[in-house]
Amino acid sequence: MGTQGLTAVIAGSAPGPGLHYILPYLTGGELVICADGGLQRVREIGLEPDWYVGDSDSGGIAPEGLPHWLLPSEKALTDLEMGVEVAIAQGADMILLCGCTGGRADHHLINILLLEQIAQRGKRGLLLDAVNEVRYLTPGRYQLENTPAYHYFSLIPADREIQGLTLRSCKYELPETDVPRGNSLTVSNEFLPGQPAEISFTDGCVFLTRSVPEFDATKQNT
Repeated sequence: MGTQGLTAVIAGSAPGPGLHYILPYLTGGELVICADGGLQRVREIGLEPDWYVGDSDSGGIAPEGLPHWLLPSEKALTDLEMGVEVAIAQGADMILLCGCTGGRADHHLINILLLEQIAQRGKRGLLLDAVNEVRYLTPGRYQLENTPAYHYFSLIPADREIQGLTLRSCKYELPETDVPRGNSLTVSNEFLPGQPAEISFTDGCVFLTRSVPEFDATKQNT
């Protein structure tokens, strides 16, 4: 990923397969933050938590002696958002969100939108599950390496319009084009073998997804 500085892994307890899909992103030395029931999820893949946050309504209990931030069941933010606050306070530059999609739609959507909040705080974020990686991009030029390998990538406008979007070195190249929110023009593009895709745009922000075919999802957990 070309990351520098501290990487934080924040694990939630959304239903789904184990968190083995995050292993290709880890290099060692990550700060592991468990949001409530995410405690069991990280231990299943051999990681030990560094922090616990949550209200213990999804099976998590702060281990004795572990730094923690206990929350009431009635609160003004989710356990995962509190995990983001802890990660930033601890100096994380990259934040990996996992175990936080596939359950309730409200949690799924707000967890994706946390990527925007992370970017606004000057940090980088990725949301991961067994099939997808999601990033939030601001205007600029990017070379998108396909590492770890995925099959598809898509650009979903987060603002009313993405201006001057140009795609090169990919299956479906696009000359400078304005793409309104809700338009599916930039869904399901594909990488070329051994080449980074080139992305640039001048205004607006986008959610960038990389995905494997759903029938290949089990490969992400082996």
